[in-house]
Amino acid sequence: MKRLTLLCLLLASGMASAATPLTGDQIKALVSGNSAAGFADSLGKNYTAYYALDGKLVQVLDNKKRRQGTWKVADNNFCTQFPTEPERCTKVVPGDNGEYQRIKDDGMVTNTFKKFYKGNAYKY
Repeated sequence: MKRLTLLCLLLASGMASAATPLTGDQIKALVSGNSAAGFADSLGKNYTAYYALDGKLVQVLDNKKRRQGTWKVADNNFCTQFPTEPERCTKVVPGDNGEYQRIKDDGMVTNTFKKFYKGNAYKY
């Protein structure tokens, strides 16, 4: 019984310390009309991006490949779509170091926002 109680306390404390995903309004305030430098965990590449106020997205990978797509916030998820790919919607979770991670429902990290800049910092 004591072990079960201890296990429950450890699990509860671990869950309490986990970062809470941003709300839809918080995601919009962070992303909308701003630029980001990040790492696409799913592609293994660094990127820069601009998230225009009208929902358009320009992303440039570290191999200089330029991709254009769209972004939106739906049900407290950040969604992006490129013409040749399915829409990807994820939670945005803040880290302790000022970075933010995009995390799928299964817990997989797809992207890490390393830094945000006001406006179209890269002139995309």
